[in-house]
Amino acid sequence: MNVEAMPNNRPDAVLALEEFAAAQHGYVTRAQAARIGVDDILLLRLVRGGYLERYEHGIYRFRGTPDLSWAPVWVAWLRLDPERDAVERARHPTEITRGPTAAWVYAVGTLQPEPYEFWTAVSRRIRRPDVRLRKGRPPDQDITFVDGLPVTTLERTIADMVADGYDFGHVTDVLRDAIRRRLLDSPGLADRLGAVFARVLPQRRREVAHPLARQLVGAVT
Repeated sequence: MNVEAMPNNRPDAVLALEEFAAAQHGYVTRAQAARIGVDDILLLRLVRGGYLERYEHGIYRFRGTPDLSWAPVWVAWLRLDPERDAVERARHPTEITRGPTAAWVYAVGTLQPEPYEFWTAVSRRIRRPDVRLRKGRPPDQDITFVDGLPVTTLERTIADMVADGYDFGHVTDVLRDAIRRRLLDSPGLADRLGAVFARVLPQRRREVAHPLARQLVGAVT
């Protein structure tokens, strides 16, 4: 995004903001607007003029843009680094969607995505109760993109859910949907689950022999 040209009128501001929005599913942040010289007064004029709508505090969306089925996740991710645009952040993502939130983006399983879960490469605090951060960054082979959003691969997503102690019934729902839609790399998932079970399940005593755990392993081996 070229930040040298500072728009000082409505048409120029619309064109400048559209450069951000084109790669962000129609969304733009207040911080991105400020970065190119679009102040709050001009943003308000664009809202009143019907160009933008205020999605939530600090987040705007161009009217008429087709929305995402997982728009709240996208907006939560934008808010984690509101100044940089999605293209910049995708070059080496430091916030990666994880757990049930990632499963919801893949449209598998029945768990709701909130609180929105993300890996974060840098330790940080966030005041939003609807966002949960986990310190760390998965290896590159465990990261992929869904329409520009960094997410853990489905194999890593399932393994993380097991490691986090989610109910095996919910994990099985994710696995069943993924198998039905042929989204899984079965050998990769088997390796991931094997490592997670070896690390986590021995600490759960009776749950070591849980039939749903065997079902998860048996479904992909």
